[in-house]
Amino acid sequence: MFYKSLNLDLVIWLVSPHNPLKDKDSLMPLKERLKSAKNIASSKHFVVTDVEKTIKTQYSSDTVAMFQETYSSEKFIWIMGSDNAAQIDEWKNWREFITKIPLAIYPRATHPLSDVEKKLKNYSNKIDEKDSKILINQETPCFTFINGPMNDISSTRIRSQL
Repeated sequence: MFYKSLNLDLVIWLVSPHNPLKDKDSLMPLKERLKSAKNIASSKHFVVTDVEKTIKTQYSSDTVAMFQETYSSEKFIWIMGSDNAAQIDEWKNWREFITKIPLAIYPRATHPLSDVEKKLKNYSNKIDEKDSKILINQETPCFTFINGPMNDISSTRIRSQL
């Protein structure tokens, strides 16, 4: 499990009200996505939340700022698929965002890690996967890749099969 490879105590699974880069009409209702995520993340190492609804944002930069302010003594890593990392330059305040939190990127077959690395290498320091346990203590901006099987199954498709 990637929380072990990153040496994390806890993974906070954010179920967003709406990803601004995706078609809002194609999303399942937030309540259903939250329930589905909770069913999938049935480990004591996962907390599933829709906190972005509570703080009224759809932007990761706002969410990270809130977590870092609220839990100022804690350290965080942002975990995302290579599909999202491939479009990080379309995110609101993305350059500021990558200076605030280390990134751990999981492979998705639709977006090769080499493409993501090309995009990030001019703005961020790559931490070798074998050193991923120290990512949380590295100076940002930095990123690593998480080893794991690649798949191109969308979250929507996974939920529909449950």
